[in-house]
Amino acid sequence: MLQNQYYNLIDAIVYLVVAVIPAYFLLKSRKSINNDNDNFRKLTVVLVGFILAQVSYHIAALMGFRLLAKGFLEPLSMMALLFFAVAYLVTTWKGKQHKKQRHPGPRT
Repeated sequence: MLQNQYYNLIDAIVYLVVAVIPAYFLLKSRKSINNDNDNFRKLTVVLVGFILAQVSYHIAALMGFRLLAKGFLEPLSMMALLFFAVAYLVTTWKGKQHKKQRHPGPRT
C-alpha cells in the first residue's frame, strides 16, 4: 500500500511538471499581437484541463479518497481526454477543408 502512495505522489509531481509546458504556450499565445489561431488556444486549455484532472486524481488517491479518485476524477479526466481528441480531429478537419477551399487543385 505504501508503494501505491509513492507512485501517486511521483505521478502527481510529474503531471504538474508536464502541465507547465502547455500552460506556458497558453500564456505566450495570449500575449502575441497577431494571433489568429484561436483553435490552438482552445485545444491547449482542454489539454491543461486533462492534465490537472490527472493531478487531482493522483492527489486524491494519495490522500486515501479512493471513491473520489476512482469514481469521479478518473472518469472526468478520461472525458477531458476524449473531448481533447474530438476537438483536435474537428480542428484538423476544418483546417483541411479551409485549405481545400482556398487552394483548389488543378482543373482537368
